[in-house]
Amino acid sequence: MSPRTKKQNEIIREQRKQEILQAAIHVYVSKGYAATTLSDVANQAGLAHGLAYYYFKNKRQLFRELYEYMMDQSLRYTTAYFEQDMPVLEQFKNYATIICERVIKDPQTQRFYMRISLDLHHLYEPGELSPFDWMKSFIQPMAQAIDRGIHEGVIRQGDANLMAMQFWGALSQGMHYFDQLLQELAARELTETETNRVMSEKFSQIAESAISFFKPD
Repeated sequence: MSPRTKKQNEIIREQRKQEILQAAIHVYVSKGYAATTLSDVANQAGLAHGLAYYYFKNKRQLFRELYEYMMDQSLRYTTAYFEQDMPVLEQFKNYATIICERVIKDPQTQRFYMRISLDLHHLYEPGELSPFDWMKSFIQPMAQAIDRGIHEGVIRQGDANLMAMQFWGALSQGMHYFDQLLQELAARELTETETNRVMSEKFSQIAESAISFFKPD
């Protein structure tokens, strides 16, 4: 067998890192940051403990990289989504539905997003990270779409950045509600079909609530 090329080695390294990062999400949601060890993450990923330490020198480095990777993914997705050409109110309603549906499709990842902000003080020194600056970047594509809606007359006059924050705040609360509801339904041992039906009935209500800040009086 011929030796692997440099490119093949890079692909394998990236795959291993992704396996470790995905495993870290599951362990974090299960145990929290303080109780998690790199060995726990390696076990979850099905990898040798030494391999986890090869890629990340300690838990703090792992979770810093995971946090920055996940937030970058969110920013990229949201930016690309709002670059699409479609009616503004429909665009926001569809976005709200897509985000809420992720609670069902990938509850572990959504719980990571909802909880990690409480542990950022473990990952960064004071003044090293500004979540508010990231949030301004995150809502910018939404604010631009809202501005377009204002000019088209389908969104009321107002501060586009503030309305984008209100939209995201309502959507975040909706995701927290869905997460709690999903856990309650699991405790009742409903089938997947029954769970999806109950959850789906709530999606449109959350989406309508999130865009209620936009609609003209």
